[in-house]
Amino acid sequence: MHLRYQEQDCDLTLREGVAEYHAYLQSIGRKVMVDRSDSRLILEHDATHVMFGMDTSLEQEAGLDTWLIFGCQFKWRYLRGYAQLPDIEALYKALTRDGGWFLLLKLYWKCLGLKWRIIRRTRRMIHKWPFQFPEDWLDQSVATLRARHGINILTPAERATGDLLQWSGQY
Repeated sequence: MHLRYQEQDCDLTLREGVAEYHAYLQSIGRKVMVDRSDSRLILEHDATHVMFGMDTSLEQEAGLDTWLIFGCQFKWRYLRGYAQLPDIEALYKALTRDGGWFLLLKLYWKCLGLKWRIIRRTRRMIHKWPFQFPEDWLDQSVATLRARHGINILTPAERATGDLLQWSGQY
């Protein structure tokens, strides 16, 4: 599926990119998670998908983890809150229920090349992407924000990891 936010010079605003990401989730039958009124964790996570040009295949989620660890500015305590959200906990439980821990090991082994490509990209960034970004950045273009931070997303060929691992995606 062609997603405009996966183009380096994407002219969408970050808000429009997140909306496109949500539409993509709906089109593949995935649940669009929504933040509580006192939180932006899900929005901030979804924005990283847009900023780093990643979809939600297991492989690209594994790649996004690498973008996040090496290319984002964050506080571990804050980020741990994302993993503790009920929907995210349910997602991890479903993933290990469907494929076991072996699936996670297989996934990370399969994605080593992707992860190294991402690490090299993060080392060339001008500034790390702030996981907790200012609200007004939602109305700036993705291309401008990427240029400001020196984010060069991977091309489709660079994101490719072969046949995608399958799981139900249901939780």
